[in-house]
Amino acid sequence: MEHSGRRRAGSEALQGSQSVRRALDLLSLVASWERRGGLSVAAVAEETGLAKSTTHRLLSELLQAGYLEQGPDRRYRLGPEAYVVGVAAEERYGVQQQSLAAATRLAGVSEDVAVVSIRRRHHHVCVYREEGRWPIRSHVLQVGDRLPLGVGAAGLAFLAAMEADEAVAIVEANEPEIERDYRPLSTAMILKLVEEARERGGVAINRGMVVDDSVGISMGVPARAGHPVVAVGIATIASRMQPEREQWLESLLRRETDHLAGRREIR
Repeated sequence: MEHSGRRRAGSEALQGSQSVRRALDLLSLVASWERRGGLSVAAVAEETGLAKSTTHRLLSELLQAGYLEQGPDRRYRLGPEAYVVGVAAEERYGVQQQSLAAATRLAGVSEDVAVVSIRRRHHHVCVYREEGRWPIRSHVLQVGDRLPLGVGAAGLAFLAAMEADEAVAIVEANEPEIERDYRPLSTAMILKLVEEARERGGVAINRGMVVDDSVGISMGVPARAGHPVVAVGIATIASRMQPEREQWLESLLRRETDHLAGRREIR
């Protein structure tokens, strides 16, 4: 009887843990669609593969807790509690305070678009974009865009900072999404670009992976412990990325990432 009770309690704990993970995954999914107008229950179920009844239950829990809200179109979007949590996390990670100035300097000096991205498990999210003065701009990344690790310069930079086995596992986990949304990219192509970024000391370059005629260069900000959670980068049109300028942009990124890691003062 006692053994049966422990087994039942263990099963309930496992189910509760799965529900929490699923709810958090749904929250991340809705966040990735925030700029595109949110998602319906049917769309969330299709994206996740969950039963519609399970999807509706989890979304309702997040709605009641204030992490999501629903507009007149019945689409789910981020709610006020998500903002509160984001502000609290900002206090710890300092993404905005520390990297806004870096992006502003990079855009000012290079005259191109500078972006800041953060890692979110197997994805990365663009959290800031600063426009440079150059009249022809790359529109490859907008604030709120969420891409799989391995796609885009920041996604490559995050992987390049990991052990090879860990990077391979993440790219393989992302393979279905990449095959669906980012053809003709492949696991082999991504891992080759990751290795090239390692050979360059962590500087990753994306040449038209997401948008034709666009080039991105990015580098993760070294963390005190663990892998980088923030990356800064520059996006430009292909015709502006000559070899000499590429080296110059790389030197700008190294200076800024060193500064953000506390290794160098900006003068």
